[in-house]
Amino acid sequence: MRLSATLFAASRSGSAAAALKQPLGSASASASEFMPWLPSLKSAQLQRIARATGIQSSGTKGVLVERIRSELRNNVQAVHESKPRDESHSREWRILSIDMGIRNLAFAFMVVPCPLSTDTTSSSSSGDEQIKRSEPAIPELQAWKRLSVLDGLSDLTNPSATTISDSESTLDSITKEKESYSPNTYASTAYNLLTTLLSTYNPTHILIERQRFRSAGSSAVQEWTLRVGVFEGMLYAILHTLRQERGLDGILVEGVEPKRVVGFWDEIGAGGTKSSTDSGSEASDAGKRLTAREVKKAKIGIVGGWVEGSLAEPIEGFTGKVVVGDDDTVKEIAGAYVRKWRGERAKKNGNGDVGKLDDLADCLLQGVTWLEWQVMRERIVRERIKALD
Repeated sequence: MRLSATLFAASRSGSAAAALKQPLGSASASASEFMPWLPSLKSAQLQRIARATGIQSSGTKGVLVERIRSELRNNVQAVHESKPRDESHSREWRILSIDMGIRNLAFAFMVVPCPLSTDTTSSSSSGDEQIKRSEPAIPELQAWKRLSVLDGLSDLTNPSATTISDSESTLDSITKEKESYSPNTYASTAYNLLTTLLSTYNPTHILIERQRFRSAGSSAVQEWTLRVGVFEGMLYAILHTLRQERGLDGILVEGVEPKRVVGFWDEIGAGGTKSSTDSGSEASDAGKRLTAREVKKAKIGIVGGWVEGSLAEPIEGFTGKVVVGDDDTVKEIAGAYVRKWRGERAKKNGNGDVGKLDDLADCLLQGVTWLEWQVMRERIVRERIKALD
């Protein structure tokens, strides 16, 4: 079956839609009908597709083919079967991207109109078929905050608050966290955090940074790492319960690997290294390997460039990766971020220092990258390997 039409074009075709909605495990033959051209690609090409779509790129060629096919088929099915929560949001994605932490949890909330389709058309490879092209919609940043969840959620609901400054009793905060660590405390905090975020922003997609148990190959597992991991698990458990019991099954919850986010931007040269796309290795061995500090600086710089560009240019005709919304608080945070990134002094009449830039950068970079993955997945299904050209 030739899948040259887009997801939306396919939804108007009874046979195509029926094929896409078949259960993945119903029959190996029906599964292989989806993207049948994948096995003809080289391993390096498959790895390029995986990195460009946020899919794990390690493994043999056969494993890669099945993994990509399964992920993209699930992606297509999710688009076909998704139902708008209400008419006012039927054409937009409301993305809540969370950078995990307890003392420094950060989140970015973005609204994306019509994320996977535009009215632009082009001819298919055969020249006799007009199909829709998918162009990335520019997300609008409507909230961007960093907070210490154990200090309460007043800053989350207070529209005039921006973030927790690093100068605010850091030592006392650490002592308080050690004393208050218990499953009961974390469970209550996780529940209050999520219910507040859900009621405030009404998201359609929630992205949560995946945690790791070891850093830099160390055999030791730090206590703080375990605490954040416990908190992460509680967020998933609470979201699952809320989806089942409150009818919130329309919300997509997905974990995002930080390594794949960094790898995506390395591949297009934004992270400061030359990726080994042609050799097809998982890591960027063809260029200089960045240190953790350099990676952090690169991510802060990428986001700084986006935000600075949005603040400097009018929204009309803007072509950047993200546009800062009209909310005064968001604009103030964005401006403070750019000033600190540029090494300028903070405004005396503002809400103070935005604190650590890396947390704010990570949550926004994660959300924008995930959206880029979704657009690229749709393009891969429609344009095949040419989508990467």
